[in-house]
Amino acid sequence: MSATPPAAKLAQKLGEDDALLFLRFQASEQNRTYLYYWELVEIPLALALGGCLFLGTQKRILPLVLCGSMLVMVVFEHVALTPEMTYRGREADFPPGSRAYATQMRLLLMEQGYVVTESVKLVFGGILASYLFIFHAPRRVRKRAESDADAEASLLDG
Repeated sequence: MSATPPAAKLAQKLGEDDALLFLRFQASEQNRTYLYYWELVEIPLALALGGCLFLGTQKRILPLVLCGSMLVMVVFEHVALTPEMTYRGREADFPPGSRAYATQMRLLLMEQGYVVTESVKLVFGGILASYLFIFHAPRRVRKRAESDADAEASLLDG
């Protein structure tokens, strides 16, 4: 794939190494921005889910604990991990940070912590979905079917 003529002209002015460095920085900035805004979306979603679970699951504790844990993890990412990753990432994007082993390792550890937190949230979400769709929903269907059968029997008797 080749660059458009204006982009190729700018890259030629910068030089190949500087253009690659700038493009990597731009991609990293976009990723950091996406993570930040995704967390801002996740927090109200978790609060809305928690409210629905509180009102819709007969105050069962497991769904509320899972949702609360996921909310805590999102807030932890938003308050602690993402700002630190942003700071360390900007430090590591350009020399001398891009060549410093300690800077790169700190950033790598932060990114691994973020991935682990996201993975745990995903597992908790899967457990929550399984609980709601497999264990919680059939009981309501059975109760409604039994009450419908009772209603039909009373109509036939009467």
